[in-house]
Amino acid sequence: MSAIEDVGERLREASCVGDLDLVSKLLSQGADVNSINSMNGWTALHWACKRNHVTVATFLKEKGADNSILNKDGHCPAQLSSNEDIRQMFGVPPGLDVKTSKLPITPNYLANPVFPYSSDKINGNQNSFTSPTEVTQRNNHIAQQNQGFMSDLVLKARVANCEEKDFIEIDLERDNLSFDNMVHVMCEELKVDKKIVAKVRKLPNTIVRKDKDVFRLKDFQEMELVLTNRAMSAASRTYNLAPAKNNETILY
Repeated sequence: MSAIEDVGERLREASCVGDLDLVSKLLSQGADVNSINSMNGWTALHWACKRNHVTVATFLKEKGADNSILNKDGHCPAQLSSNEDIRQMFGVPPGLDVKTSKLPITPNYLANPVFPYSSDKINGNQNSFTSPTEVTQRNNHIAQQNQGFMSDLVLKARVANCEEKDFIEIDLERDNLSFDNMVHVMCEELKVDKKIVAKVRKLPNTIVRKDKDVFRLKDFQEMELVLTNRAMSAASRTYNLAPAKNNETILY
């Protein structure tokens, strides 16, 4: 594999696992945002859309990622996504079925992915084919893992404008989905005083305000708590925040 191909593969890997920092770094170093895998025709945007990484897909789009590129199955990136924000961003018509593409091989960066994107162990050989037995074992393993999560909505949460950019995963009981409960759990998990929360943002740019908005959230949606100007002096936790653009109205 040439150096150019290697950088392109690293970019697709970072997009697949949702590593926005690495995606940004690789592009700043000259990686081709539309680099295509020669075997399956997938680009970084295909992977970001397939894995429903809204922030990565948005960033790639801003950097010139081309949604019209078709993979070997004839699918453009946004057609592979089940995330409505991504589909709307790229103009996928409402009601259009989510496309599925079967890879002829298992890429090395899917060997040990972050839950829930579990895949097959292939002993370091990225060109190994997945046998029917391995598929059955994999599916049974995933089913066992998911049993404890069936009743929960899993969200990715962080504090906006904070030095810490990583998300944490939070669990909301599906029989208790409400805006107030979501904010309560987010504040508890992120150790934020509820009184300094100005609003809740569904990334990349949608404000969540009421129970109906919460009911529409999908698993692993990326969320942010946007704090008020008083966050700097909050006793609950000290954040390295960027200067607030406007005075926010406290919701609570």
